[in-house]
This record gives sequence, structure tokens and C-alpha cells, in this order.
Amino acid sequence: MLPTNLVPIFTYLADFFAQHHVPAWLIGGTSRDLLRGVEPTDLDLAVDGDGLELARTLADQLDGSFVPLDGEHCTGRTVLPARANRPALYLDIARLRAPSIDGDLRLRDFTINALALPLTRQLLAAASEPDGETQVRTMLLDPTGGLADLQAGILRTTGPASMADDPLRILRAPRFAATLNLRPAPELATQIRAAAPGLSRIAGERLRDELLKLLETPSSATWLDYLDACGVLTILFPELEAARTCNQPRVHFLPVLAHMLETVACLEWIIQGLPLAPNLLPATTPRIPVAVQTHPDLSRAIPYPDAYTHLLSELRSNGRRRLALLKLATLIHDNAKPQTKQIHPDGKVSFYGHQELGAEVAMQITKRLRMSRQDSAYISLIVREHMRPGQLRASEVLTPRAVVRFFRDTGDAGPDVLLHELADHMATRGPNLQPEQWAIHRAWIRELLDVHWGRPIEQRQPLLGGNDLMRELQIAPGPQVGRLLRTIGEAQASGEIGSYAEALELARRMLQESEDSSA
Repeated sequence: MLPTNLVPIFTYLADFFAQHHVPAWLIGGTSRDLLRGVEPTDLDLAVDGDGLELARTLADQLDGSFVPLDGEHCTGRTVLPARANRPALYLDIARLRAPSIDGDLRLRDFTINALALPLTRQLLAAASEPDGETQVRTMLLDPTGGLADLQAGILRTTGPASMADDPLRILRAPRFAATLNLRPAPELATQIRAAAPGLSRIAGERLRDELLKLLETPSSATWLDYLDACGVLTILFPELEAARTCNQPRVHFLPVLAHMLETVACLEWIIQGLPLAPNLLPATTPRIPVAVQTHPDLSRAIPYPDAYTHLLSELRSNGRRRLALLKLATLIHDNAKPQTKQIHPDGKVSFYGHQELGAEVAMQITKRLRMSRQDSAYISLIVREHMRPGQLRASEVLTPRAVVRFFRDTGDAGPDVLLHELADHMATRGPNLQPEQWAIHRAWIRELLDVHWGRPIEQRQPLLGGNDLMRELQIAPGPQVGRLLRTIGEAQASGEIGSYAEALELARRMLQESEDSSA
């Protein structure tokens, strides 16, 4: 039960707490992992002592780092660097929140987290035996029936007041359900609905962290639906409430809010075709998009799977992956459709400008969630540019320069916008999506990605500079020079020009056209 590479550190910890005469317990996920035979990467400990001082002392003795987490509850973290036989370890040490370990466990969020094992030599001896599981379970402290719930696959709170005590547990519930393959207890939805208004009092950064952890799970669409059914989603995002009843043109088969949720489901279905790391793969089957329910033979193969895997696995601010940010952008991408909806005399419905206004709303949302400037800009860009691929495809002629301009404007988020476009296209068409159409759409996305990943444009030296333009064309410094250089750069990148003379000729033509139009 106890991984051999962790035996030395567990033994050291057991002796350390014994020498300090401090009772210590492995709690929550750590005890749960040991019972399930899973190697823990983080160790959560409850102690009948000062967790801050104990964490500091441990860090000093083991050449680790000390991080104070919560002075009020005497909680500290010891970070132990990786060794040849084990990864880096994070030890969170917290003082009991009640006079006894039994009382402490009853104050926790869910029964599956209200489990504790005494960190003693006796426990380690039993856990190191091939058949020591029975002995270990006799030592388990389980006042709320967490082990039975874990075995039955049920997520249950430790008591009726659990959610009200800390409304942030509302977001932890679906994350645990998603990662541990649990189903909610029947009473959980009622408890969530009752506690949901309390989310408005939670600090933005705490909401952000839990929300991104949920979105990082591979089946978050299922649980976003669940949260919406419990009245939570539009408490987190009031900007989405108007989208609930905002109907769309016939090409769409869902109102706007349902469409955005469906798009997240489509995105998750598509990325199952990527060679993702195990922690990004679903513990359970994610929600099946309507298009796939109608046509189970739809291919989820996407261009450049290795490049996309590397991209989406990128760690961003606060240790969350880029994939979670893309899902958040997808969840809110059409947020401004209700405000921009117009019904024309011929009955046509339009949402002109919803992407620009939506990008502004996205910035407000990310600011409320205290997201970093970089992450806010990324999410806003996805929302602002999500219509661009469709507009490119609608063009009669897709010029190389237009493709270059798209990737210039979207930067390294260009592939993310295209992946979102695949999910958005599938969610829009729904049951009306035909396999042939889907294959054509994926092939078209590949054409665009070929420019970015498949046949990358060389980082050439500019054909000419601003001083060259001013000297050759006898023009003064100013914005006009910048516009000419930008157009020349696009033409060079797309292969339309390749020499100093051709660049100069293009600049002359542009100047002449500008003079003719102003005459």
C-alpha cells in the first residue's frame, strides 16, 4: 500500500512527530490515496500542535522550503525538492480545528475527505506489508462513513451545514466527483442551491482557483451542466443569465447559454483524441455532444495532435494549464449575443459586434476573478477572435496574406482559436452536422494550421526598413511608414514578394492608391 520510494520520508515524519510529542494524522486525499493504492504527491497532515512551527522546523531539517499558509489556523507548508527516487513533495501541516481529531474530521467538507490515519511506525509497518490493508483499515478514523461512500462511488457532505459553512465547497464538489468518478448524493443538489448565494461573498481569487481546477478536469462539461441546474453558474457569471433564453437563427439548434455549454462538451470530446498526460484524461466518459450522439462515427482526429498536446498542457499562472483557460473562454464566448441581437424586417437575426463587446465583458469577468493580465488577455482574445476563422472560410478567395494576418493578430493563441472553432462548429450544427461536412471543416482547419505549424514561415530579415521607405519615396516619418512596413511584412511572409525592389514597388502602389482615393 505504501510506495517503497516514500517509505524513508514517511518514516522520518513518524519519528519527527514522535520526538516532538505531537500526535499527527494523514488526512483527506493522502489517507484516501493510500487506501486506494495511489501514490500521493501532496501530503496533508493534521497535528495536535502548531502547524506553522512544525512545518518550519521540518523544512530546516530536510533542506526544504517553508511557506506559511494560514496564520489564523496555524497551517504551514514544507516543500521538499525532488530526489532520484521520488518527485518533489508538498507537506501541508495544519493544527486541529477542534479539540480532537474526531471533531476536526466532522468539520470537513465531504465524507471522502473526513478520513484520517495516525502517522506512526505501527501504521507504516502495516502499510508496508503485502497484505497489510486489513490492518491499516482497523486504524482508519472515519466518523462520517467516508470509506463506504468512496467504495460506493458517492460524493456526500459531512453534514447539512457543510456547504453553508464554506460556499466554495460548491465548486469543490464537482471537481471531486469528476476526478474520483463519483456521483452526487441525492441531497447534494438541494444543499448547493441553498448555499449558492453565498458564493457572491467569496474572494475572486478563491473562486478563480477552484473554477480552473474544475475546468482542468476532462469531464467538466457534465459538471457545468450540474452547477447550472443547481442555479450556480449564473451566480458565478451573472453576465450569462440573459443568454439562457436568447434564441438563435435556425443554423443553431440551441439558445445561447445552452450552446456555450454544448461547445465546452464538444471541446472536451475533441481533445480526447490527443495524446494527453494521464491527469488530463477523463476518469469517466465525458458528456457526449449532440452531434456525436446523432453520428457516432464522427472522427475526433485533429491536425497536429502532438503540437496541440504540448500547447494545452502548458502551465500558466497559479499552476493551472492552458486548457482550463481555453475552456473558460469557450464557456463565455457568446456572452454578448443578447445585448447585440437584432431582428431585421425580413426576419433575419443577427448579432453584429457580439465578439468585440463579448471580449470587453470577458475582461470584466477575468478582472473579477483576479486573473493575471496575461491570462485575461488570452481569454479576451479567444472571445474577440472566435468569429475570424468562419469569416476567413466565408471569403471567396482565401489569400495567403489573410492567413498570415490572422496568425499575426492572434499570436501564439491562433491554434487555440482554431480549436475553439472546431468545437463551436460542432456545437452549432448539432444533430444536423454531417460527417462529410465535419471532414471538410477539419481539413480546412488543417490548411490554416499548415501555415503556423506545418510549413512555418521563416523568420526572414525585413526586405527594407523605415529609413529606406522615407529615402526612396521621399515621405516623412509617421504612421504611414508603419502601415507600409506592416503590409510589406505580410506580403513577404505570404510569399508574394521576395526582394527589395518588389517591396519598394508594393509601397509605391499603396501610396498611389492612397493618393487616388483621396483625390
